[in-house]
Amino acid sequence: MEIAPERSNASAAPPDPGWHPVADTATLRSQLGDLVAILALPAVWSGRDAAGISEALLEVLSSMLRLDLAYVRVGNPAGSRPLEVARVEGRSDFGNGAREIAGLLSERPTNNDASPALVLLHPVTGQPLRAARIVLGPDGPTDVIIAASRRSSFPTPHERFMLQSIATQAEIAFRNADLMTAVRHTLHGERVAREEAEAATRAKDKLNEELESRVVERTGRLTLINEELKREIADRKRAERRLAAQYTIARVLAEADGLTSAMPSVLQAIGQSMEWEWGALWKVDPEAGVLRCQSIYHAPDIEAAEFDTVSRGMTFTPGHGLPGRVWQTGTALWITDVTTDARFWRAQIATRVGLRGAIAFSIGLSGETLGVIEFFSRTMRQPDQEQLETFGAIGSLIGQFIERRRAEEALRQAEAELAHVSRVTTLGELTASIAHEINQPLAAIVADANACLHWLAVDRPDLDSVREALMAVVTDGNRAAEVISRIRALLSRSTVAHHPCDLAGVIRDVLPLVRPEMEQHGIVLETSPAPDLPRVKGDRIQLQQVLLNLLVNAVEASREVPRERRRVVVRSTVEYRNDGPWAVVAVQDAGVGFREPEVARLFEAFYTTKPGGLGMGLSISRSIVDGHGGQLWATANSDHGVVFCFALPGMR
Repeated sequence: MEIAPERSNASAAPPDPGWHPVADTATLRSQLGDLVAILALPAVWSGRDAAGISEALLEVLSSMLRLDLAYVRVGNPAGSRPLEVARVEGRSDFGNGAREIAGLLSERPTNNDASPALVLLHPVTGQPLRAARIVLGPDGPTDVIIAASRRSSFPTPHERFMLQSIATQAEIAFRNADLMTAVRHTLHGERVAREEAEAATRAKDKLNEELESRVVERTGRLTLINEELKREIADRKRAERRLAAQYTIARVLAEADGLTSAMPSVLQAIGQSMEWEWGALWKVDPEAGVLRCQSIYHAPDIEAAEFDTVSRGMTFTPGHGLPGRVWQTGTALWITDVTTDARFWRAQIATRVGLRGAIAFSIGLSGETLGVIEFFSRTMRQPDQEQLETFGAIGSLIGQFIERRRAEEALRQAEAELAHVSRVTTLGELTASIAHEINQPLAAIVADANACLHWLAVDRPDLDSVREALMAVVTDGNRAAEVISRIRALLSRSTVAHHPCDLAGVIRDVLPLVRPEMEQHGIVLETSPAPDLPRVKGDRIQLQQVLLNLLVNAVEASREVPRERRRVVVRSTVEYRNDGPWAVVAVQDAGVGFREPEVARLFEAFYTTKPGGLGMGLSISRSIVDGHGGQLWATANSDHGVVFCFALPGMR
């Protein structure tokens, strides 16, 4: 803390002759009182902040030193700008004049030299004021005190001493205030931090409690959901196994030729998907009126040879044994433990094999029981409604398969009869031509025989001529026999059997049957055979019927057209497709053809464009070709007539 001294020669002057001891004693007492008051300032300022100390400091300076202007600037711990207060003639005033004077004094040097006292003008009256400037603290002119008075003797040594003492007390007070402020800030920060920590701890504890409660609640819910999910997964797996079994059974039945070949796979699919170890099909024998064991399945890890043998040798009548009881009622029967069922005839053998639970259901359709399927398990099993429903669906599915096979067999027989009728009808239309074809070799035989008799009647017969005539008789007889053989083959009711077949031979066999009819109506027959036509697999008679139907249609379409258009072409070609070579046979005519709207209905049953026609020829022909895995189609010629083609896959 520094104060600018006032240069004076008073210390060198002789004692004032007017000095009075009593007056000086009073002055001394006054000064001692001022010192006591100054020493009491820290107690007065205790607990105040920098702003309060500054205001109190100005009050003390103004009253004790009788100042006209007092100014204090100290650093503000609470902000970036310093704290400034001023008093002019004992009143708080920090106007522009006082601010300018304070700023001017605060910028002057603070070195403690012998320069005269500072002089400035009163901010209100303009009178000259003598001023003193004191710097608080060692950190430079940031904190300052400026005191000014119009008295010419200001500051006296005593005033300078008092000013220095007050400044010292103020400096201590400001430091204590800063320290207390820092302590309060620290304590406040610690209190706030402690309160925040306590609040955080309480919030954390509350959060932990809430979290633990939620975890317990969520864990319970997840446990329930998990159990429900397990049940749902188990139910779904069982449903998937049931659906897989039904799908497998449907696929097996679709690919099987009959029930006998399909049942081993069907029983295995049911047993594996629904966890039954032994199963059997009992089929109704309508003539004997009993159920007979037709097929058996058992798991690979079960020793069931004895149970198999006994079951194969048994028959059941309605109401007797497990299969017979189901046959009688037509409803499924579930037995939890067959070893305790008095009505189960094979209980002793089942006990030895280790079979316990059982299920039996009927194979039926439209109220008729066609058979019974039974299954056994090595564990006791409680009734399962979903399995019972599945078994019911499987029983109906197998029943539909049996019914479909019956219908297909009946359809095949009907088609065979219809094809036979069609062949007879077609040959009936060619009766005159066939009779002419037979009469020709018969007439030649008669003529050759008469010639032989004539030659043999002479004395010396010409044996060479006789031999030649007899050879002609044999040739004509064979020719007539071939015609009759072809007719008999077409009229036969032989069963359909697919064998390697030569389409070129089929064409050669059919053409002689239609050639007389063509010649009668002036129709020219042309052939264009393929030299490398592949062999096909099929029924020779049916393929002859297809070609004969197409040729008869071509003849009928060409009868009434101009003679130059009476031409039928039979052509065979080889067509190579992705799956190999195909044999294609085409019959082309230039006859009446067909109209565009008729194309879609050409192959419909009972549809015909001919007066008196049955409308079955093309329908039967397409059915035959489809049954051989081939195709039959028709296309109109650009000018006249139509081309009918059928294609069959070559043998691999």
